Amino acid sequence: MSLTKKGNISLDEFRHAVYSEIVSQEPFATRFAKLSTSGDRRGMIEMLIEMPHVAALKLGASYQGKNDTQAARLYERSLKVMATESEDKHAEEIRTCNILTKALFAASANGKVFLDALCERARRSYYLNAYASCLRYCECMLALPASFYDDSEENVRYFVQRRKECLQLERECSRKLERNASRKRGGRTSSFSSPSSSSLSLGKHAVVMPAVDGKPHDRFTSCPDSVELRFDRARGRHLVATRDIRPGTVLIVDRPFSFSTDAPALGRNCLHCHTTLKLEDSVKIPCRNCQTVSFCTETCRKKAWEIYHQYECSILDYFFENSSNDRCQKTSHLLLAYRTTVMQALSSQSAETKYVLNPDFLQYHASGKSIDENINKEYTKSGSIETYNPLDYRTVFQLETHCADVEPNVNLIHTIQAIYLAKCLIFVLSKLDIVCTKETFIPLAVAMLHHLQAINCNAYEIVENVYEETTRIWEPRNIGGAIYTTVSLVNHSCYPNVVRHSYPNGIVVVRALRYIGKGCEILDCYGLQFLSEIRLTRRELLWKKYRFLCECDACTQDWKFPLPETMYYKCTSCSGPTDVSVTSTNVSQKVANQQCTKCQKMIDLKKLEKQLRKSIQKRLSAVAKMYHGNYRDAIPLLYEHAYFVNKHLVEPNIEGIKTEQCIVQCYNSFGSISV
Repeated sequence: MSLTKKGNISLDEFRHAVYSEIVSQEPFATRFAKLSTSGDRRGMIEMLIEMPHVAALKLGASYQGKNDTQAARLYERSLKVMATESEDKHAEEIRTCNILTKALFAASANGKVFLDALCERARRSYYLNAYASCLRYCECMLALPASFYDDSEENVRYFVQRRKECLQLERECSRKLERNASRKRGGRTSSFSSPSSSSLSLGKHAVVMPAVDGKPHDRFTSCPDSVELRFDRARGRHLVATRDIRPGTVLIVDRPFSFSTDAPALGRNCLHCHTTLKLEDSVKIPCRNCQTVSFCTETCRKKAWEIYHQYECSILDYFFENSSNDRCQKTSHLLLAYRTTVMQALSSQSAETKYVLNPDFLQYHASGKSIDENINKEYTKSGSIETYNPLDYRTVFQLETHCADVEPNVNLIHTIQAIYLAKCLIFVLSKLDIVCTKETFIPLAVAMLHHLQAINCNAYEIVENVYEETTRIWEPRNIGGAIYTTVSLVNHSCYPNVVRHSYPNGIVVVRALRYIGKGCEILDCYGLQFLSEIRLTRRELLWKKYRFLCECDACTQDWKFPLPETMYYKCTSCSGPTDVSVTSTNVSQKVANQQCTKCQKMIDLKKLEKQLRKSIQKRLSAVAKMYHGNYRDAIPLLYEHAYFVNKHLVEPNIEGIKTEQCIVQCYNSFGSISV
């Protein structure tokens, strides 16, 4: 296979060629295995870059660029649709808008078709009374620089004319929205609000952005002071409750250090904030260079371009054209590793936004070792760490990679991918007049490898929730992947006591799912819970991916699912389990009291069973409210029942599982949603 043809070599082709060459030559395979088991990233990179297939690889641009001919055809088609007489004018307007949006994406931003399609799209939104959408399109128009059109006096006049039209539309929309708002002032509202929360408006859909509950931690910027970091050799870094925590408590609000978007979500979600573009009041703003990605506002487009998209736009197809079906590809881990590198590898040199390679970043990865000793000492022990900033690159650099522990074959695949991504970056940097020598290429490739390995065992999904009308259940759907450095401190359990939910801008919120006692560890789930898989399967997958043998309660006690209807009470004095049983479907009227065999205290069964019946009714009432979409009213009832169950029933129990699943459903409706 020849890899010398510029610009059309996919990662699959490159990987197959290099992998075949390595495994077919025993000295190479043995040498690479030694480098792998010693955790020598630089050695692995240096070994592969000397190979003929790697040295020959020259990548070029690979993306869907603008097509003005196609844009002109689409715009003419939209005019014909507008001129068509139809009984359903609203449907024709929607159809026209869809065609105009396609024309907008295909047109070059410095051409007349783009201006025409953009202004017409704004007008169509205005006629549909979608004033907020109209304003977003006007914002896109007004952000265009006049320098795009200064090649002739005619083009400048045309640009100014279109700009005036959008300014007029902007004023009209602002007046309409102000008039509508004034009518609503003083009226009652049913939207949930909290003193510690802020609301992100999505037209008719308002997302309330939670804040951590309680006093913010003085060193962990994403946590309250009810959580602290501890370290021991068995569990590594982990989070522990410093006081009793009730169900629903917000324990972490973490911003992503870096994030990526899955291929299926490129057209339905904003590339930057991941807000859905499928709601009726949303808009789709195109990239000015490619047709592939979409944005919800001009602000998101500008931020994405400045931070990362300008370095990936011309090579975007390389990240999504691969045929591999493994999870790493499906969750866009390649793009995530690339962005993590790009966002740190470049630094601004002047006010004119000239960029150079960041020498400090290159130094981080010069040796290729797993952990910088100074950083490790700084962050490892909770008593001596400084402020833990989730957006500080040092927190990413210290994430576990298991470089020396995984099979050499896994490291080989990641090394091939890392070199390919570094070659992509070299091509982009060459267009920015940034010269990369072999001495700079190696640490860039080492950084890509480091990030791929860290992502493999530390990345989390960004999701949105879609409501299924038939089942009335919110189902999560993946949007992309992200690195959350604070959430990554939380260890795994097959029966987690917290739950994660995605919010706009990739923010993840971690809440207590049930009561967590003082001194207990905060535990998340890395994938499989005991509710879905047997212990052997869970442990095998966790060992393969994360290199640990799970010793959570569900594994050590080998909990089985489905759980029996029979549940057992705890002693209210010592919290120890008793042999007194009850079923959720038949809470009997036992008169006799029982004595706890552990602390000898008497258990008032009559009172306890009366309380249980009353508490179960709260769950049933909450389910009825959820069925009719009243999730916010259901949550307090579920909290109360969860607290009672945690306090009085031995885990695991069917009542606790049912309640926790209901709580998860409620929070699914509060975060990022789509249609």
